[in-house]
Amino acid sequence: MASLQQWAVFLLLSIFSVVDAGHPDWEHARFSSPAWVSILPGFKNSLWPKSTIPLCYESDLTRKNLHDILWAAMRLWYAAGLRENFRLLEISELSCTDNPFESLHVEETLDVVSSDIGMPIISMASDKDQPDVEPPTLKVFIDDDDLDWTVRSVAHELGHAFGLVHEHQNPSFWYPDGTDRLLRFYCMHLHDFAEVTEGMSKEEIWGKTGVCRNIKTAQDIGFSAAEWLPEEAPEILTPHPWWGYPALVDWDSIMLYKSFGDSIDEDKIPVLTKPDGSTWDSNWQPSTLDVSGLKDLYKSPWANPKAPFWNDVRSPYFSLFRKFTTCA
Repeated sequence: MASLQQWAVFLLLSIFSVVDAGHPDWEHARFSSPAWVSILPGFKNSLWPKSTIPLCYESDLTRKNLHDILWAAMRLWYAAGLRENFRLLEISELSCTDNPFESLHVEETLDVVSSDIGMPIISMASDKDQPDVEPPTLKVFIDDDDLDWTVRSVAHELGHAFGLVHEHQNPSFWYPDGTDRLLRFYCMHLHDFAEVTEGMSKEEIWGKTGVCRNIKTAQDIGFSAAEWLPEEAPEILTPHPWWGYPALVDWDSIMLYKSFGDSIDEDKIPVLTKPDGSTWDSNWQPSTLDVSGLKDLYKSPWANPKAPFWNDVRSPYFSLFRKFTTCA
């Protein structure tokens, strides 16, 4: 149990915190864009300081192959209106080694394009001295037959890297139990549905915590539904009202998957549609609202906190945070 003195110290830190999650500037913020969705900074991830992402390539060959692709993808954002204070910054190998969690590590893959969202908070660990978190990573697959596809896919991933979440996973567009509302989700059309659900009961598939209703359950088993189901509301940030309405969906967002993505038949069978059954194709450039969303997000009090959040191992208060969150 914590001593009276320890509780006193904890109380003082609570009063004089360096990051005020309840700051009135935030609680009463007015955003210019009503249509965007991002991570909740300080929960598991934070935003990149000064809207700059330091880059580290896994090898000289990776740099040679991917450098121009990354910058071409970034130019798509600039062309859409994003200011150039949002930038990628290649740093030295020594800086990459010394600060692995404060830079985005770029890897070339054979078949995967993906990115972590924002900068991780290094606290999710069973061992307080060895945080069980991987450095943030951007994985890129080069389609030699369609380099435009590669560049545009990387532009989507850079949206994630800066902090944006998939447009279609905004919980404002779904019922709280993960069922359809503003979107129609056909989980059974996913390419891995049959394999994943073999032997499962109806409840395990369609129940409240089923693999086709709950994002955490889908994530735990590596099911592609995790890329479609709504994020959990406490873990994301959006200016949308809790009960979103159709006009709030940004159908032009680069963060919106096409209707036929991940499908058993990507030409004919949709995974996600509008309520009337109509479909849409990929958006290959950031929308005006994507750009406005990033601008708003990085103007917020979350963007440049005076010090790391307490639950971040880089915080001077991390050891105290661990002590009080682990005591019985």
